[in-house]
Amino acid sequence: MTDLPPPVMTQEIRIVDEQGQTRLVLSAKGSGPTIQILRKDGRAGASITLDATDRPGLTLSNPDPALPTAALEIDDKGAHVKFDRPGGSSSYLFLNNAGGSGVVLIDSTGKRRVDVTVAADGSSTIERFGNDGKPLP
Repeated sequence: MTDLPPPVMTQEIRIVDEQGQTRLVLSAKGSGPTIQILRKDGRAGASITLDATDRPGLTLSNPDPALPTAALEIDDKGAHVKFDRPGGSSSYLFLNNAGGSGVVLIDSTGKRRVDVTVAADGSSTIERFGNDGKPLP
């Protein structure tokens, strides 16, 4: 194994299927590296990225654009798993940098409805919200 070929160096590699259609893109163009797995229609089915500050993200797209998607991201606030449905519904689970965690549920109109949180000190809260966006008693 001492006679290995030199590495291939390029900004982008596109891997195609038997029909010549691009199905996988490995790229270092732009603000950060990406890996995209493409569907037969050419749209991204899944992608892995590093942003300009080297924080990773994973996005899973639904083949039906009217149905939910999922994302796992690290940002300057912490780590998040988010589920989105076009039209407003979403939910996410988070763990912030200070050690607090929680779940947030948003209804189909985009209104926050429930927050469940646990602070770094172990205290917990469950908060429900009304149609006006204000916490319920």
